[in-house]
Amino acid sequence: MTRAIAGVTVFTSMWIFSQPSAVVPSFEVASVKLTSHGRTADGWSFSDVRIVSPGRLVATNASLDECIRWAYQLKEYQVSGPGWLNSDAASYDIEAKAPPETAPQQMRLMFQALLAERFKLTVHHETRTLSVYELVVAKSGPKLQEASSTARPGFSSQGGRGGVRMNAQKVTLAGFADWLSRNVERPVIDKTNLTGDFGFKLEWAREGDGPSVFTALQDQLGLKLQATKAPIEILVIDHAEKVPTEN
Repeated sequence: MTRAIAGVTVFTSMWIFSQPSAVVPSFEVASVKLTSHGRTADGWSFSDVRIVSPGRLVATNASLDECIRWAYQLKEYQVSGPGWLNSDAASYDIEAKAPPETAPQQMRLMFQALLAERFKLTVHHETRTLSVYELVVAKSGPKLQEASSTARPGFSSQGGRGGVRMNAQKVTLAGFADWLSRNVERPVIDKTNLTGDFGFKLEWAREGDGPSVFTALQDQLGLKLQATKAPIEILVIDHAEKVPTEN
């Protein structure tokens, strides 16, 4: 089953493994609740973690894994912990408020502290050598067009067992590499050296007739996935509790 994630932006930064400290202020008020949301007939559910307005953070039907990734600015493959972290059996609705002038990065640190308080979350980080793919330009050259200046940033996609159809309206190839990571089940690192925003479509088959994602990338976009190994920073979950402490 697949969890559809909206509003979770993950990228590497100087704060990637910052730990909450005694000097980080807490939210003025925070509500954390276990929740149980339904799924559509094809197995999709909606979840979201984001700042919805200045000083107001809302997580809807979010797994603890999603909350951790938002708080620490991590990609999916950078969290190592028990399987229930991303399980439907443990999803949460969270709302936390801070002064409107609170900077987004400060909100992340405050969220780290909230997770430590309510879920008894303890972590450490380490570097592991993982199998990865590098996204490179194929010998045929890139088949990409610059995004329209009026295009909205982001991806839209639909897929199932048969295949995947993706439409990128305005994305960087670094962002595309992150998106591919969730579809090829290992980290993808952008090594194309192509900068700017691009618009393109990509279609491949998961089963049966049709091109694989590897063939589709080369034929449709002039890009290639090349297997290698690389050191990756990982956040290891030492302890976390499914049931948060009371509000």
